[in-house]
Amino acid sequence: MIKVAICEDSRMDRELLRRIVTYLMQERGLTFQLGVFESGETLMRDYEKHPFDLIFLDIMMSGLDGLETGRRIRQSDVQAEIVYCTSSKDFAIAAYEIHAMGYLLKPYEPGRIGAVIDYYMLKHPQENRKYIEVKSHRKSVIIPFKDILFMESDNKVVYIHTTTQGDVKVYNRLDVLEAEVQDERFLRCHQSYLLNLQYVAGIVNSDFIMIDDSMIPIRKSG
Repeated sequence: MIKVAICEDSRMDRELLRRIVTYLMQERGLTFQLGVFESGETLMRDYEKHPFDLIFLDIMMSGLDGLETGRRIRQSDVQAEIVYCTSSKDFAIAAYEIHAMGYLLKPYEPGRIGAVIDYYMLKHPQENRKYIEVKSHRKSVIIPFKDILFMESDNKVVYIHTTTQGDVKVYNRLDVLEAEVQDERFLRCHQSYLLNLQYVAGIVNSDFIMIDDSMIPIRKSG
């Protein structure tokens, strides 16, 4: 689980950032816990007992500003990733000295925040990734594990049947995609099928029945 903090003294900006971060984390299928704080003081009081992995930190706050908050975090935690948020470019050098991972200029843009989250996952690839990213029709498609019904192999093509994006056609081998979804909910029940056990409605004879009424053979052939 990724522990995320938002520290922003503007109520409007704080709520906007909370909504954007929540949406983008869920879109990527990431398991996370979000803490929201209105000042550096409240963040630091909580941080002593509950440190965070990824921190979106406003710089220009009354009382304990974002830069000093970051310095105090660094006294006890050198691994937390800090992303500074501000309407000014003037603090970039100071943010660099605190080893910030990112520097976001307001107003908040989902595309830039999404890029920060993606960069965080590149730096921490084993930290609870719960999605698969594939190429389909020359476009990159992100599919959360929770949205995958099953994968079906047909020669050099794999069809990823999903609950939200229909059937996603991928030119790849099922073995390769299976390695990408190392998660206990998936079962390779047949050489041509990988299914999500969460969506199994029942078993009839030698077939799994999925919630969309698809029939998946249980035994591998050969």
